[in-house]
Amino acid sequence: MLISALMLAGAVSCSDSAGDAGITADNEAVTETVSAADIVVAKRGEECNFWLTYNVDVDEDERDDILQIRYAIDEKLGVKIRPLDDYDPDNEKPCELIVNSARRPECLELMNTLSENEYTIKTIVTEEKTSIIIAYKGGYARMCAIENFIENYVGEDEVKVPSNLDVTEKVKPLLIESGIEQLRDPCILYEDGVYYAYGTGWVCWKNTSGSLDGKWEGPYHVVETPANVGGCQWAPEVHKYNGAFYMFTTYLSSVTNHRGCTILKSDSPMGPFVEITDGHITPKDWDSIDGTFYVDKNGDPWMVFVHEWTSTDDSIGRMACAKMNADLTEFVTEPVEMFRADDPAWSTNGVTDGCWMYTTEAGSLLMIWSNWDKYGYCVGIARSESGDITGPWIQEEKVLYSKSMTGQYDGGHGMIFTHTDGQMYLSIHSPNSASAGRKEMPVFVPIREENDTLVWDK
Repeated sequence: MLISALMLAGAVSCSDSAGDAGITADNEAVTETVSAADIVVAKRGEECNFWLTYNVDVDEDERDDILQIRYAIDEKLGVKIRPLDDYDPDNEKPCELIVNSARRPECLELMNTLSENEYTIKTIVTEEKTSIIIAYKGGYARMCAIENFIENYVGEDEVKVPSNLDVTEKVKPLLIESGIEQLRDPCILYEDGVYYAYGTGWVCWKNTSGSLDGKWEGPYHVVETPANVGGCQWAPEVHKYNGAFYMFTTYLSSVTNHRGCTILKSDSPMGPFVEITDGHITPKDWDSIDGTFYVDKNGDPWMVFVHEWTSTDDSIGRMACAKMNADLTEFVTEPVEMFRADDPAWSTNGVTDGCWMYTTEAGSLLMIWSNWDKYGYCVGIARSESGDITGPWIQEEKVLYSKSMTGQYDGGHGMIFTHTDGQMYLSIHSPNSASAGRKEMPVFVPIREENDTLVWDK
């Protein structure tokens, strides 16, 4: 087969025979280059002759990302593309979609040219083989490369790419790293030109630069410690309400020996925050953590909080809520169970963590919250079917943040804030454990609304 014969108007397919690498019958007699042809990878109703080739020894999350290509082709076209691990470099096929395989020379050559956070998608056609190559360096680049291929080349009736395709892109990392060396459960407040980051330990960092990756100064201790605190000074959230600043937070009571949620108040974001509840506002015989604030459609204040797995009858965590009085000092209703940690299909643990409420432009009530998926600590999305705080609540299939999305760190305990430029961000600590190679750092993920839910803003 002449290489020039592939550069024809019309579609080029590929068969298992290396000697018949894909000239269509209509084009067999044409020998001059007319225009760049398309290589057909898969077509609805026809058997796919391409093999999806990748390193057999990649870690699980990278393999799952790569296999998204296979799932997309199957979902859109009803066609199976066979996976081919390349542990044996001699095990090659005449038509391969090669994803970052160091055992395929044509792919390795491209991989060696890439810098961090860069990817390329390229076709290489020879007399012996047709290769469509996706090569990348870094988790962000992998995510973008695979999404690029699926979105631009996997159609509703066929998968095809130009035979002269050669795209290289440098990807700007989506996450903004705060640079705060260690802070768990970060909650961001913007007030009078200053960003404040509150976190576990009842500490506060502040940033006057106007940029989220600017200098954060601290830590400052901003809480007047209640007398019965026995430890676990966790997850402080600060909300401005009726002209004052209220901190929803958790501590271990030396009186009840249970963790519980409390509310403190200050006239300033820098404190001192002083407890206004009579100890824990949550049930004294529960372990309750991670309280957050919500004001319903009628203007009534609520606390949403975690009924921790350590004090449930089956060791499965719950989310709960209760209405508060006007001055936020006590519950005026009994807690209502909202959902369980094992409700989502993606959850692998019995933990409910880090709740935060969000109302979409269309009026839908969402909650972001954390548990584990198979990659680690993550952030999921729950939706109130009624639009009311008491639900019923259902879990969305796709999580908002997972290690699978970056290939680097897991992370969670999220909250949502809007930057001064109008960009909305998800704030999390990432990774969830310092043993992952970096201490728990506040990072900010750009997000937006799409189809009445929350997605990354890429």
